[in-house]
Amino acid sequence: MELGLKNKVALITGASKGIGLASAEILASEGTNLILVARDLDRLKDISQKFKKIYNSTVICISADLSLKNSSDMLVEQALNEFERIDILINSAGASKAGVFEDLMDEDWENALNLKFLGAVRMVRAILPVMKKQKYGKIINVAGNTGRQPHPNFLTGSAANAALLAFTKGISEYIIGDGIFINALQPGPTKTEHWDQLMEKLSRNSELDPKEFEQEFLKQIPMRRIAEPIEMAKTIIFLVSDASTFMTGRSVTVDGGWTKELA
Repeated sequence: MELGLKNKVALITGASKGIGLASAEILASEGTNLILVARDLDRLKDISQKFKKIYNSTVICISADLSLKNSSDMLVEQALNEFERIDILINSAGASKAGVFEDLMDEDWENALNLKFLGAVRMVRAILPVMKKQKYGKIINVAGNTGRQPHPNFLTGSAANAALLAFTKGISEYIIGDGIFINALQPGPTKTEHWDQLMEKLSRNSELDPKEFEQEFLKQIPMRRIAEPIEMAKTIIFLVSDASTFMTGRSVTVDGGWTKELA
């Protein structure tokens, strides 16, 4: 199947690791031009060199802190200095503090909303004029499945993800007239650096070590495992490709059957 991604330009936030990195690599293999965004510029440069060597990709790297109000406008302007257009935006930046409710301070809630939710909103706001001028664009917001199925240990992330899902659905009808599609991926537990840190932290409130705690946690998931980032990235690639031309304002849950809702 021809995905229609060759020579497109994709901007990916949170591109230095996890789902963002896995999505970037698939796009590179499809011949997509890449704008990789994360805080760690050295890490991005290493990724860029790899992609150029293996896939002969055109890649630019931009260091940005998306929790800062003006960062999205600056990085879109910088991207347009390199490319004349931006066809795809993948918002994959942001992680939230987990823990029991009593341990979560106002700062934890504010940080989750500011980066995960407002960071994505700012990116969409900055990129809409570009996509409206093109009369084309594909936007994906990565909003964990706790936005639809809140979990007592992930309340800050649940709130930020729920807000991002509401934004995705609400704005979809406003922008589709300009040929701009927006959808959300709802990943379940995924094997990232953040996951290992999460298991270590949550296990402290139990009598289990992190590996034992993880095994107990996985009993909630019908598939009895967590996903690899590439499994999430494949769904993102479908959503930004020509294979999804009749989808907008939707969220796709990829969580090994964890979410308890009707299919």
